[in-house]
Amino acid sequence: MIAVMKTTIRTILFYDRFSCLGKKCPLNCCHGWRIPLDDDSVRRFRREKSPVGLRARIAILGTRQPAFGRWHLNCPMLDPDGYCSLQKARGEKFLPDTCRIYPRDWANLGIFVERTLDLSCIHAATLYLQAAGDPEGGLAFREETGLWELPRAGDNDDPEFLQRLMERREEMLMSLSPERIPDADALDEVIFQLADDGRREQDRCLKLSTGGMKRIRLFPFSIMLLNEMMSTFFYEDGLKWTEPRLYRMCREYYRAFDPLTEIEGQRKLKELQERYFAGPDTPGIRDLTRYFTYCLIRRHYETYEDYSFLRRIEEAAVHLNMVFLFELLALNAGRKLTVEERAGIIACYEKRTWHNEDVLGVLIKQLNGRFV
Repeated sequence: MIAVMKTTIRTILFYDRFSCLGKKCPLNCCHGWRIPLDDDSVRRFRREKSPVGLRARIAILGTRQPAFGRWHLNCPMLDPDGYCSLQKARGEKFLPDTCRIYPRDWANLGIFVERTLDLSCIHAATLYLQAAGDPEGGLAFREETGLWELPRAGDNDDPEFLQRLMERREEMLMSLSPERIPDADALDEVIFQLADDGRREQDRCLKLSTGGMKRIRLFPFSIMLLNEMMSTFFYEDGLKWTEPRLYRMCREYYRAFDPLTEIEGQRKLKELQERYFAGPDTPGIRDLTRYFTYCLIRRHYETYEDYSFLRRIEEAAVHLNMVFLFELLALNAGRKLTVEERAGIIACYEKRTWHNEDVLGVLIKQLNGRFV
């Protein structure tokens, strides 16, 4: 049984603006994913004697890691009218934890809880983009004391290390403040410095000596590195059915760059980047820095368990560069980078990588092979 505790709760400011769009959502989270089930939900479905309970029991796959599978690529509990049969029959509290919480995300560190939104949800990504004009770029937190009943993340209990993590995050956010990042070169320099600092911190904590890192460009990635990443199973034919929007985005990449030599591809990539940074209707370096920062904010405290300081910077760098690439491809295809367009890019990219360690891992491996 999970104990209810009184603690400090820190919440990203646009968090409370979220409410599910339901069947109106243009990138529904009930499509293309297996839905992991918590033990309490499995027991609840097994006790439920109504037709919806029978339907849920039939839909459960696996025993060690039970989940709802995919029937015709949709969650089997999704009705033809676009609504969840579980919620219609028994209310929101009857849903599995995954469905009830998503896209709300949280990290419970014991002395405080931090809440953010998961941008693999297109509506959450829209709210994140719309908050760019808010104070501190919309990345500020409100702080309050409240009751919390969800379990603590991990089992580390080292208050000195946690304090160091808190200080380190403040240092990183300071280095990424907009006034310090005037252009792509400055962002590249900051990212590399954060990676190098993270490697040193990681070595110190784990008592390792991994040596220095090769100085490569971490923003923007070269066409060779991007091509290596796109040639992994990040892209596969199955995306045509599971994630059709991402599939089309990947096909745009191959149409634009496959016919070109490496030199021609790098030249084309540079031309697109110059259009992006010169265009009056494009987001620019400030917004790209903001996305990199939000990636760091969301994953930073995972380091409390795995001490992977460098991995957190690598992940954020990969997310930044891949989203930037797909925005460039949208420009190349003649589409304007509206909030709706960018939210779709972020959401379908993050749906593929943020919750899929295998896919993200192969992208990180390509980066590691070049500079570690």
